[in-house]
Amino acid sequence: MKRKITNLNVANYRSVIRAAAILILTMICGGLCAQTVSISPQTGNVISALSYGSEQHEVGYGGAWVHNQLPMTLLTSDESTLTANGLMAKHANNVGVVDGYMVFASGAKSTTINHMTLSLPKGYRFTSYKIVMDYASNSDETQSTFKEMNSSFSSTLESVSVKRNDKGVVIQRTSLNASDMGNILYFKQEHLENKLARVKITSFVITFECTDKFDENLRPSVTSLTSGVSCLALPFQTQRVDLGSIKQEKKNNYISYKYNYNNVQDLKADFLLYDKAGIVGGAAKPRTPGDGCISSIYDGGTYTYIGLKNNTYWLETPTDAVAQGNVNIPVGYRIVGARLVYENNITENIKKGDNIFITDGKGNYMNASLKFTSTKVVWNYTTNGKLSTKSGSSTVYLRHEESGALFWKTYSLKTTTDFDKASAFNTDGTSLFYGSGTDSHIISFDSDGNAVYDVTQSNAIAIKSAATGADNPFTVRMFDKTGETVAKEVVVNKDNPTGDIVLEKLNNDAIKFQIEGLAADQLAYVCLQVQLEALNPYIDKMDISCTQPSGEKKLKNQYLADDFTIGTNGKVEFAVPANFVTTGLRFAFEGLHHKNADETYLNIGSAGKHSRYHFVKSDYYDLIGENLQGHRLEAADYDYTKKIEVNVAGDKAFECNNSDIFKAGTTGDGTYYYEENRYSNAAYDAQGGTWQDMLVNDGDDYVKRYLVICDETRYNIAPTTTPRHAFYAYYSTDLKLTKVDYKPELTYTKVYNDAVVPNEYDADYYVGVKVSLKDPNDQPIAAGQGYVYAKQIIDKIAQDIEAKKENAPVDTKHILYFDASNIKSLLFSDTDPTWGTLADLKAQLGDNALLYMPEGVTANLKNVVTKSLSGDDFVSENDIELVDQQPFFAPYSIRLNAANEVVYKRKVTLNHNETKQWVSLMLPFTVAVDTGTGSYVQTKDNCAFTFYTMNTDNTFSNAQETGEYIYEADAHFSPFKGVPVTTPNQAYVVSIDQMEETNSDKVLFVVRQSGSTIEATPATLTQPLIQGETATGKIKGEATTLVNYGSYCGVKVPKADGIFYFNKDKFISSLLLDERFHDVFVLPFRSYYACQSGANNVRYLNISLEPNTETSWIDNAAETATTSAGFMFSAETGKLTITATKDLRTNIRNINGQTIDTTSLKAGETRTVALPSGIYMVNGTKVVVR
Repeated sequence: MKRKITNLNVANYRSVIRAAAILILTMICGGLCAQTVSISPQTGNVISALSYGSEQHEVGYGGAWVHNQLPMTLLTSDESTLTANGLMAKHANNVGVVDGYMVFASGAKSTTINHMTLSLPKGYRFTSYKIVMDYASNSDETQSTFKEMNSSFSSTLESVSVKRNDKGVVIQRTSLNASDMGNILYFKQEHLENKLARVKITSFVITFECTDKFDENLRPSVTSLTSGVSCLALPFQTQRVDLGSIKQEKKNNYISYKYNYNNVQDLKADFLLYDKAGIVGGAAKPRTPGDGCISSIYDGGTYTYIGLKNNTYWLETPTDAVAQGNVNIPVGYRIVGARLVYENNITENIKKGDNIFITDGKGNYMNASLKFTSTKVVWNYTTNGKLSTKSGSSTVYLRHEESGALFWKTYSLKTTTDFDKASAFNTDGTSLFYGSGTDSHIISFDSDGNAVYDVTQSNAIAIKSAATGADNPFTVRMFDKTGETVAKEVVVNKDNPTGDIVLEKLNNDAIKFQIEGLAADQLAYVCLQVQLEALNPYIDKMDISCTQPSGEKKLKNQYLADDFTIGTNGKVEFAVPANFVTTGLRFAFEGLHHKNADETYLNIGSAGKHSRYHFVKSDYYDLIGENLQGHRLEAADYDYTKKIEVNVAGDKAFECNNSDIFKAGTTGDGTYYYEENRYSNAAYDAQGGTWQDMLVNDGDDYVKRYLVICDETRYNIAPTTTPRHAFYAYYSTDLKLTKVDYKPELTYTKVYNDAVVPNEYDADYYVGVKVSLKDPNDQPIAAGQGYVYAKQIIDKIAQDIEAKKENAPVDTKHILYFDASNIKSLLFSDTDPTWGTLADLKAQLGDNALLYMPEGVTANLKNVVTKSLSGDDFVSENDIELVDQQPFFAPYSIRLNAANEVVYKRKVTLNHNETKQWVSLMLPFTVAVDTGTGSYVQTKDNCAFTFYTMNTDNTFSNAQETGEYIYEADAHFSPFKGVPVTTPNQAYVVSIDQMEETNSDKVLFVVRQSGSTIEATPATLTQPLIQGETATGKIKGEATTLVNYGSYCGVKVPKADGIFYFNKDKFISSLLLDERFHDVFVLPFRSYYACQSGANNVRYLNISLEPNTETSWIDNAAETATTSAGFMFSAETGKLTITATKDLRTNIRNINGQTIDTTSLKAGETRTVALPSGIYMVNGTKVVVR
């Protein structure tokens, strides 16, 4: 049975983009893979800038920092001026290296403010950052306010103060959706005094992904052609920086290699449109005359058309961007979608003021009934955008209609005879659409010949009714992803003069199309648009295996790939059992993993994703020989298992760029340009690198080894032979064999004395488990050292339960967390039962158990989290799933990468046929909500709901008496709004606006939140309940106070306590329970209201969202606010100013109980609100505004 409250209509993708003629071919997909990278002097280099004369030019400082291998750049400036691509334009030397730490400096004047951009190329996206900083030690310098800003530096997203003697100050943010972080982050370092302000960066960690699809409307680099060519460059901006020449300069006695900030440019790369005659030496070469079939360029405003003759053409992605000094910078993109717009007469484009036909391109024309028939019907397209035609004696106008609310709107094309109700439509010269940008809707036709909005490949075509151009017929053919089969073919003629062809589900280096049937002097005009995705060699996990010389026994363990290293701080101490042969062991690397693998990676990838990651020197890589064009079939469909395993490793890092030569503080006579190197076996050899078998013996010291990962396009159909559509990343690890057996010691900590679970009260206590280790002599070992096998843990828990060790639970299902974060490694193996698996361990624990792993250790399992690089919290590179109605406890907070989500599935507690539009809900994680409404929308499971809290004052009204009881009253609730995320561990009442319930698993609704933060559970053994808001008011003149309590263990409350529990969309007094029941059972993840005073004769509280018009509530309000209330205020004529003395959320209500303003203030912040004269309540305090 499926039940919906509101219908969900997801707009066709063709409706979302019209601006700049860019077509969004598909929406951003989920299941992304975030990579963790640190920013420090060890992972990149500062490069000094020859900046303006009065700038400091301190030794060791620069205007840019570049990563050693990731195309990531930090730029600093004293101004907020940006380039066209959003990067700092006027560089100043505000980033330096001091005593091995990165330092940010803001100028000697208070008006000289350090502005920074941290950028990745187009197609990449930041998903989180965390910066930990100390105040600089120089006593003559001032404090800083460090902020993350929006892209225009006009508003603050996050802010912290770094004051004298401060250490460990943190600023951080994690992406909660696909659009709240881009490929550029903006920071500002302010200070108030006319002194230098510096902060020392002790940790700067970001996560990123490069799975964002983006669209490019390609235009030629020239505006006209004096003669035909066979290859034409179509540039696009990479959103990277080109620093220009770098040479030794002296400024303010600081001598170093420097780049001149006046020479800095945005870096662009060229798509190449060509026929075979445009290929020279294996690569397409722009401006090659060839056969001259690329003949003209026409700028039509919205579109730029390229005039082509009969031929076969390819559009190929760039493999390099050409920087100043003719330096190549490798880039890597795949085409995942393409659109070709065609025209046979570019001078006949329509415009407002024309009389037009609206045709389907098949000889049918739209009439006043919005049907396409063979009868030509003229529409008048007025200068104000309205479209009309005659129907008998009436004039019929087109009308755009919307229905539904907020997130669930539907859009339709209608007609009206009322001029005032007619809608204005826009045009790009060939099609008609309502709206603009992402909110546009294209007039199309469906399979029944009806005029509708937004049908893929079925846009209606608008042509001038008086067009006199020649027929000029020709044929356009677009080939499929293999380049062998025609995917779509269109005959272009007078009846079908313009239109488009769209290809999807590509993974290509190029697209191929053909023009045929033109007369000798004719040209076909086309505009080319592509959807791209960056090549993605960045993996999140890797297995390391160890095999005995005989090959008889193989052990394997999985490690995180963080910061381009494998293991804990880049080290893997691979432990083997005492009975394992330890001479001549062979190590291999395998099991490469990230979430964006395509469907050929069985059990790993999926359709609709594109990565083809593999090891350099794997069987596959050696077969291809860095020549995709020579092995097209193998590249498309090779056995993935032979791509993700390698038996050799490199002995040195591959030098990805040349910044070591001219980093800040170095000197010399040469002139250089910043260069990046694409990996090749030949280049590695030239750098002195060799590939070696990994043979290790017990007693060997750590051996550093390097693994290189490649991603490439799947279908390589371009006829060129030299471009390499591949992109690389390398990972290092220090590997060591160890053979010491440790004994696990488990400490059990009670977290709940009891619990309420479905259908029963559980009187047994619940615990968490923490692991420490002892050596073979039974002596404790230091934290952060040693290892243990999963099987040892499983066996030890069983022993402790049987022996009734102190605080050991009654069974393993009463374990709510497992903490192994203070040892070096937890080992597990899918192939050796003596090791056991993490899945075996997890299966024995509670349904919501969290497994806290050491840094660098993970497994592909839900609810497994890892100590972060900074070491002060935990991150999750796996999804976390919480089971409703089962106990939960998190001893430490967890940050989820934006690639991962926390999922909570709410189960039905009543019969399926009972309406449930409201529920109580408490979650341990943040949920992104609309700041104006408090609404949450989640389309994957067709869910939408709104978070509410009970008003804290003037809460009750409309009491209805029946005999000695007040039968019911209204409790007034307000939406949780004004902030972008909910507060973890706070109980809410939720209205279900959209849901899809199924009988199969009794799930009522699903909350999914990527990039969320799970906060540590604030409950204690003695106080398992988590207190929420306190609500006060009067019911029939009696002062009443209710206090909200939520629980993650469930709670049994005596009915005599007179609580209000939630059932059947209202709060019901426990005093209503008959004599058979002595207690109320509240399940985990739910809440109730305890009655602190009054309300003992109230039986039901209904939920009201209306303003409370009963005004007696204000009589007993406090007249003044003190610092103990958390704020001070001053009321002046027509305005109220509130100053927070602690972090708090303020709520201003009028005399009728209506919320006027809600905001969150940090201690010391002030907010002024314009108000009419009257009486107001601020967090329960009465205020009079004159």
